[in-house]
Amino acid sequence: MHPKKYPHLLLILALAAANAAQAGTIRVLQANLFSWSAMDPAKQPPPIVKLSQYVNQQRHDFVTTQENEYRLTDDRYQLSPDYKLAGELQDASIFYDSTRWEPGGAPWSRIAVSADGGGERLAVFSQFRNKASGETVVIATTHLCIAWGGHADCNGGQYAAHVADSRSIGRYLSTYAAGDVPLIVTGDFNNFERNAEQSAAIEQAFAAHGLAAVKAGKDFIGPTFEASTIDFVYSRKLVVQSASLYGAAAGNPSDHAAIDVTFVSGGAAGATSQGAGPMP
Repeated sequence: MHPKKYPHLLLILALAAANAAQAGTIRVLQANLFSWSAMDPAKQPPPIVKLSQYVNQQRHDFVTTQENEYRLTDDRYQLSPDYKLAGELQDASIFYDSTRWEPGGAPWSRIAVSADGGGERLAVFSQFRNKASGETVVIATTHLCIAWGGHADCNGGQYAAHVADSRSIGRYLSTYAAGDVPLIVTGDFNNFERNAEQSAAIEQAFAAHGLAAVKAGKDFIGPTFEASTIDFVYSRKLVVQSASLYGAAAGNPSDHAAIDVTFVSGGAAGATSQGAGPMP
């Protein structure tokens, strides 16, 4: 085919290829919403609006959140009405872009993980179908117990509790979704005790179920507290296209930098998640 003879056809093919590439990506924002400024009811508009605006502008496919003392879909938080809550609002929740995705397959579900002095802790799960391509993906998120800075201790001790919880989440996923369905698992794991060792133990627990951490080389991509990385993203049957942190310098009002990951789906086999370096 001579390019000068068929310029319009070439343009159509180029646009079709671009649309196909976009359809094969899944962008996820993992965001613990808490900070003293974000939770301050006296401030108008609420500082968390900055995060909502970021989501609206970037058009994430999914937003996984923890510490949902407020519902992001309330009008005051200015999140686009295209974003819907999967299942019920919990301490850990999943929001999805309803223009591109719909719940499909296995219904929204939850399991208990180790409690602490503050009460019940959960992991939540939802399966989605892409409206354009029909592809399916499972999203799971959790907020594990805390034992740090005077907070209530995890029942049974933090290290043992978190490793056991990660194994429980992995086992549940093995029954919740077929082995060929892509998975994304996110959360605030609160793994302060022996952070590096505990992070490796959690990683090993998920690896047993085909999940790989989003990393820059050997380093986990996630926010740090007192040099401890405590929020993570894992995936299965997906390849990381890009990964960065959305932090305070970029406008995130939370004291947790959010993890912003774009995955490529379709034809990726095995646990192949490897991230690019986090942005400053």
